[in-house]
Amino acid sequence: MKNIGVIGCGAMGKGIVKNLIKNGYKVYAYDPSQDALAKCEALGAIPQPSPFEAATQADLVISSLPGPSIVKDVMMGGSGVFSALKPHSFVLDMSTVDPKTAQELNQAAKANAIHFYDCPLSGGPKGADAGTLTIMVGGDDKFLPDIRPVLESVGKDIFLLGPSGSGQVAKLCHNMLVALTTAGLGEVLAVGEKAGVSRSQLAEVIQSGSAHNRVLTVFGENILQHTYGNVLFSLEHMNKDIHLYKETAEFYSEDSPLGQLVCDIYEKAMEQGKGKLDSSAVCGSIL
Repeated sequence: MKNIGVIGCGAMGKGIVKNLIKNGYKVYAYDPSQDALAKCEALGAIPQPSPFEAATQADLVISSLPGPSIVKDVMMGGSGVFSALKPHSFVLDMSTVDPKTAQELNQAAKANAIHFYDCPLSGGPKGADAGTLTIMVGGDDKFLPDIRPVLESVGKDIFLLGPSGSGQVAKLCHNMLVALTTAGLGEVLAVGEKAGVSRSQLAEVIQSGSAHNRVLTVFGENILQHTYGNVLFSLEHMNKDIHLYKETAEFYSEDSPLGQLVCDIYEKAMEQGKGKLDSSAVCGSIL
């Protein structure tokens, strides 16, 4: 499999394209943004006019798209990826969607003799650019040896978690915990500051004690300096993910009191017009 179609060439897709080409793959890229497509062309990708055209050139398609509805439309529409690919080709969906959607896509792919895997990511644009992403994989382990070289071209830690949808379950749980931790940091840092302990000092204490966390390592500068315009992961995308988590919990009849609280906090930040800022901007919406 040396010909790969990449659908979605934004902040994550661009890094994926870069590392695929670096590892010897021929990449056929599509994005509705001509600017994003031009950046991938500059890296060596071959731009395509539609997802269908990108898929017709490929043995394997990687998608990195904003949410469930657009993934379903791109894959299952009348001129979608599933209808364009040759039988026994592969689709690795690196978008973040809900597990139910992933399972629906898997069934539709099977009907077209396509092997579908949900492969959501963690690591952000920096990880995508460096090729060090964490990849959470849901799907049939039978074909993992076929797709592993592609996954290893763009990621560092690859987890096969179970059947279709399992990757999305892990990603949504992961992002809910990130959102909860971020909101918690916003509260404790605000309280500490009002009580006379500087944010930077309190952050140093947190990172040296049992409350040490990676959220403060990754988003710390934004949280401490209020530089929310430095977007590592947008608040609107985090808001989408945590609501998908809440829907998933409800689907499996699990109460999620903390999930509901976090969703309410992020909704407040969205109502304040912070959707395009970094997700750490939620800290400014607390207290």
